[in-house]
Amino acid sequence: MTTPVIAAAHESDFTWDDIVVGATETSTSYRVTTDEMVEFASRYDPLPIHVDPAAAAASQFGSLTASGVHMLAIRMRLLHDFAYGAGVIASIGLDEVRFLAPLRADQACQVQIKFLETRPSRKRADRGTVVIEMIMYADGVPVLSLKDIVLMRRRAGTGEVITP
Repeated sequence: MTTPVIAAAHESDFTWDDIVVGATETSTSYRVTTDEMVEFASRYDPLPIHVDPAAAAASQFGSLTASGVHMLAIRMRLLHDFAYGAGVIASIGLDEVRFLAPLRADQACQVQIKFLETRPSRKRADRGTVVIEMIMYADGVPVLSLKDIVLMRRRAGTGEVITP
């Protein structure tokens, strides 16, 4: 593969045809802040463990934790580091979403991806799907894992429609 998997998506013509099953890459780092966690949770998931420092301190977590929805949003932002994003048409769905550990303020987040599987479209030669395993780490500890099924464009003239 000559095109690196990680690059600014807008600088790449990366397509489904460039995917190498088994390839892995790691995103840049993003540090989440207390203010960001509380602001996000106040709007979208206002549980006391996400918005109230005293309640969070008295909980089983011992401090504020990021909402799972916030973790997914951070993961989404970090995915824009990868060149494969230039070829994405849409995400078809997320499977096996697991929140493995709490994400806390001032932790540095990174996403590691691994391409698990590719399938050309049976109906449209200009696209194919890829299954991507994603693990988000906070200070090196896995906090989120999932599989993303992504519809991607193919390079012109590379696909063949398979009719049943």
